[in-house]
Amino acid sequence: MSIADDFKKFLANLAVDNDEVISLRYGEITSALNQEFRSTDSKTANSLQVGSYGRWTAIKGISDLDMLYIVPVGAWDTYKVGGQYKLLSATNNAIKARYPQTEVYVDRVVVRVLYKDFHIEVQPVFEDSDGNFTYPDTKDGGSW
Repeated sequence: MSIADDFKKFLANLAVDNDEVISLRYGEITSALNQEFRSTDSKTANSLQVGSYGRWTAIKGISDLDMLYIVPVGAWDTYKVGGQYKLLSATNNAIKARYPQTEVYVDRVVVRVLYKDFHIEVQPVFEDSDGNFTYPDTKDGGSW
């Protein structure tokens, strides 16, 4: 075997091997949140896969996945004054309705969805005009 062949084998051994399950769950969470906030069931619109999986640097056995869900700008008035926990709770409840047997809970700035093989941390965000994101933080009474 050549060094190139050895390296290809090494990379193959590191490759994420449960892409289908991960994509299914990202899609189901996105759909649940789109139904809650937009009355649509798209499995891809308004969410971003971030972290190592979203950057394509994850390796086999990844257990912590990250997702941003972009809340409609029209909802800002509902949450802007002291509504950080309210937004995270609405996110939590929408996901819990889709996965009633799965542990789902608010954890300061994210909603954690704990599957038996990995977990996804979902962060609801508002997209700013400059392309950055504003996110809720429940610490010390809440901030953005």
